[in-house]
Amino acid sequence: MATTSLPVDSRPNTSKSGTSQSSIAFGQGGNNVPLPPVLNAQPLPSGNIHNPSTVYQHIQDMSSKRISTLHYLREAHEGRVYWFNTLLFSKTDLARMPYFESRKLARRATNYLILGLSLPSILDLNASHPLDYLRALNALLLEFESYQQIHSPDGPSSSSLSRARIPQMFKRAATHAAAGKGRRTSSAADIGLPMSTSDPADLKSMVNNAASTGSTAISFPTSEQELLPGEEYTHLLTPSLPFDPDFFETFATLCDVLIDCYTRIIGLLPSPAMCAPGVGEMFAKADSRLRKIIVQGIVKEFEEASRSGAKAELAGVNRVVLGGLV
Repeated sequence: MATTSLPVDSRPNTSKSGTSQSSIAFGQGGNNVPLPPVLNAQPLPSGNIHNPSTVYQHIQDMSSKRISTLHYLREAHEGRVYWFNTLLFSKTDLARMPYFESRKLARRATNYLILGLSLPSILDLNASHPLDYLRALNALLLEFESYQQIHSPDGPSSSSLSRARIPQMFKRAATHAAAGKGRRTSSAADIGLPMSTSDPADLKSMVNNAASTGSTAISFPTSEQELLPGEEYTHLLTPSLPFDPDFFETFATLCDVLIDCYTRIIGLLPSPAMCAPGVGEMFAKADSRLRKIIVQGIVKEFEEASRSGAKAELAGVNRVVLGGLV
């Protein structure tokens, strides 16, 4: 995948405000923001896949690159950086991209919110061992991929719906049930907080009752109305939201949570001695899924928009320059 549409050293020296033909601001030298690293995944060398030092260095490098990329994507969505020192996109400009179509944006924001709500428990409950943490993260991302296929912003396909109708396709293992690790529900009944109540005395009583039972799970009101028969998840929270979340705020927050995920990975691997067998493989799978979920679609849209915007800017400059000669 290309990392930029227009080489930085070949950009024309135009003004920050752009031409009259476009509201997109063009890159200028005063905004020296570090560019993110190459977004393509760097596979772990096959010959050194079992070498703890090589695995350790690979994880450290890729985690640092992903953190930089997520920072950059968040700032690009907020209109604070020029996309690879070429164009500055405002929210109005982003709204013109097919990826940010208002009809699809609400569903995409909901999906990102669901992922963001589900990640903190993975961070908290699996913070002692890197392999357990990466396994839980992979399981969550796999469930999120399945959820996104069924509840896609573009609408569910017939194949995803047929897979969703398979009875108990996300059925938990019997060992989990025996151990009491049931599905992470999102019901308000878990904490006793109905959405309709407004009596402070009732709320205080319900909170006290929940505290006395020793419940520590994070719960959110839900009716599970959007889940299809047999659609069940172990790690993924699926609350029913009273309104559509704001996409840009949700995306920025999700980037922060994912940055915490990669930071936790770095913290769990302070030395090559912690890279047990399987850690490199689990990290590669989780990183690949995160890149597919978050990075690829967004980067493609920004590349296409920056290419079109650069062409429009250059066409405007040509009209101004050639207009005085004709």
